Amino acid sequence: MAERGHETHLLAGEWDKNFLDERIKAHAVEMSGKSDLAKLKTFVEHCPIELAKVAPEAVGSFGVVSPQGVCWVQSVHAAWLKISAERRDWKGRLKQKLNPFHPYILNLEREVFGGRRYDKLIALTPDVKNDLMHFYNVPESDIAVIPNGFAPREFNLESRALKREEMRQKLGFKPEHKVVIFVANELERKGFGPLLHALVSMNRKDLQLLAVGRLDASAYAGTIEKLGWTGRVHFTGPTSNVADYYAAADVFALPTQYEAWGLVIIEAMACGLPVLTSALAGAAVAVKDGSTGNLLQNPDDVSEIAAKLTPILEGKHASDSQIALSVAHYAWDKVLLDYEKLLAQHARS
Repeated sequence: MAERGHETHLLAGEWDKNFLDERIKAHAVEMSGKSDLAKLKTFVEHCPIELAKVAPEAVGSFGVVSPQGVCWVQSVHAAWLKISAERRDWKGRLKQKLNPFHPYILNLEREVFGGRRYDKLIALTPDVKNDLMHFYNVPESDIAVIPNGFAPREFNLESRALKREEMRQKLGFKPEHKVVIFVANELERKGFGPLLHALVSMNRKDLQLLAVGRLDASAYAGTIEKLGWTGRVHFTGPTSNVADYYAAADVFALPTQYEAWGLVIIEAMACGLPVLTSALAGAAVAVKDGSTGNLLQNPDDVSEIAAKLTPILEGKHASDSQIALSVAHYAWDKVLLDYEKLLAQHARS
């Protein structure tokens, strides 16, 4: 929005100063307390206060924890809880039920979506739109469907080719290695466990797993050692340069249990990587099954993951350029036009 000449303000608890465009005016919103929930509550409380100081003509928000105007709904928490409960055992369901974070978010959803505290809702996919209508009776006319976009200057074939050898050497990969990249900020829901076991079951000495994101490597340290994969699973930690790691990879894999969209899927494809992901991911609509990637019907099925990953590793997929071209219409400069139009329609004079 700043690049298109709009005066743009950011209200956030924290941000990467190195990544933020200098044309954007950033405003810190208080996030205090010892727990994540306490910090979230103070953020929700103080956001309207900071917003009133800025007094913008139009408000674009993400989810129910920020001030409402034109609200981009990445996912509906009530829908995720339902899906999650169906997949968990009784201990997992009890743990979920006792987590105070869930009722807090559900209450916010009831207030915002059910209470019509918005100017317009943007659903990431038709499924999210249906969830809004099903769980909170949101009128269909209140919802527009606009996907997330990717930054083509960052995610593209040329950059991947230029950085490939440098990144593979930096990470210690040999020319014969086949590198499967997993990008996420959590392990269980994104399917790290089934993916790891599937790779082990394939009994291939050339496989390496690259895990990028804010992930708890210690959670799987014992399992990795027991499976004999020590030294073959590489946790990078969080990064603002995900594209560099795509350059080192051969295949992108995310056997997620639930994903309202999954921008990382589109970003990987923009770099020309074939993908393996779940049909449950919203971004699965961008994958031509059997060509630009393969889709899983059951992301928990280790044998299905192995079976559908094998042909990709053997090169049975579309060319890198064909894969990148298939998602070109998800570039931000195209997606943003629809978002800008909605903001203009609901601007306050």
